[in-house]
Amino acid sequence: MGVFLDSHFKNPRYIQQAEIETFILKLRNDKRLAPTTVNLYRDAIQFFYSHVLKISDLLKEIPRLREDHKLPTVLAPGEVSRLLDGTRNLKHRLMLSFAYGGGLRLSELAHLKTTDIDFARGIIVIRHGKGAKDRIVPLPESLDPALREYLKAYRPQNFLFESQKSGAALSPRTFQMVFENARTNSGLTFSGGIHSLRHSFATHLLEQGTDLRFIQELLGHRSSKTTERYTHVSTQNVSKIRSPLDTMERSGGREAKGER
Repeated sequence: MGVFLDSHFKNPRYIQQAEIETFILKLRNDKRLAPTTVNLYRDAIQFFYSHVLKISDLLKEIPRLREDHKLPTVLAPGEVSRLLDGTRNLKHRLMLSFAYGGGLRLSELAHLKTTDIDFARGIIVIRHGKGAKDRIVPLPESLDPALREYLKAYRPQNFLFESQKSGAALSPRTFQMVFENARTNSGLTFSGGIHSLRHSFATHLLEQGTDLRFIQELLGHRSSKTTERYTHVSTQNVSKIRSPLDTMERSGGREAKGER
């Protein structure tokens, strides 16, 4: 809101609708901001005029920008395996394994504590996830030996992945760097950050036949619509569909032979 007010050297009550529209268009065209960000500016301005200045109709004719709906980056299972093999460091490999094996958000991974690992029940407790909601996800059995080895070697006191010097939680940037180094070492060239492991977790579960409602719970999504986007990147059914090009080429080949 401060950016908007600073760009107009007059009382906001006297700013015209056309001036607001010009400001919003400049955000999109000049500053190249994403539609989602531009809409946040628009909504903040609308809130200010409606609830502070009590001018409710000023932005009524200024529509929200249509937001981009990009498909999430999803790795094939073999690519996930190559990525994990891209680091020989036990701690770093476990970081990426937890991100994929539990479908964790970066913030959840960074603040995971040793007490959140329940070996007896085979679960990971995600505390205060998005929306301050706790949930549980399965602890992959394949991680058990490496995880016990890691706990014995590193002896983390609080956070599962913590700074060995200060004992504080590692920064999100540290996890991103571990991911980027593994991607470079593996020779993979896909776009996207460590969050692509969470996307891959959800998509692979879907392709294995896991009910969408269970995937929603595992991911901690409030709305099923958020989870449903993974149906658009799943290749389970798409790979079974035969392109008409394949049929056309075969029939075309036979016809060509007949003409000779």
